[in-house]
Amino acid sequence: MLVAKNPSQRIAKIMDIFISRPTVIGKHFESRYASFHTFLEGLGMKLRRLGAGTDHSKKAPLRAVIDLVSECCGAIVLGYPQLEFHNETKRSDEVQDSFRHVFPTPWNHIEGALAYSANTPVLVVAHGNIKGGVFDHGITGEGVLHVDMLEKDWHLNPKFFKPFEEWLDEVKECKTRQTIT
Repeated sequence: MLVAKNPSQRIAKIMDIFISRPTVIGKHFESRYASFHTFLEGLGMKLRRLGAGTDHSKKAPLRAVIDLVSECCGAIVLGYPQLEFHNETKRSDEVQDSFRHVFPTPWNHIEGALAYSANTPVLVVAHGNIKGGVFDHGITGEGVLHVDMLEKDWHLNPKFFKPFEEWLDEVKECKTRQTIT
């Protein structure tokens, strides 16, 4: 059963949820994110990100994120490709070997760690072969969901949905978060 199809699953009170993602992502990703954003708002979540929407601060970015995370009942870390490197080894004109590696924003690791240190329920979602740090299985003791975030309505896929419902159950038990100093 999908939460989106069951109105009784809507969160009783609006809860602040911290979103960790790059400020700028590819336009194809942005359209899929917009659908996910609307889905979360439909469940009664107020999504918070530093530098986007209404959350701006004159504080140093790290201090502002610490304060923002401490105001939230949950966090979602979205690993979108931010930097991409390609390397080829050629002999004459023939490619002998090629290598491609993508990296998320380093802020995903910082923000994810801050959310964990505040005992905030954290859901980590990575596109494709995003890996390393908070996106490595076993680092946080939680699973990392690897999904194709270019897929239409990826957030309704059963592979995503069961872990999301488990995270949502934790979020619904929101208590005062531990202050990070």
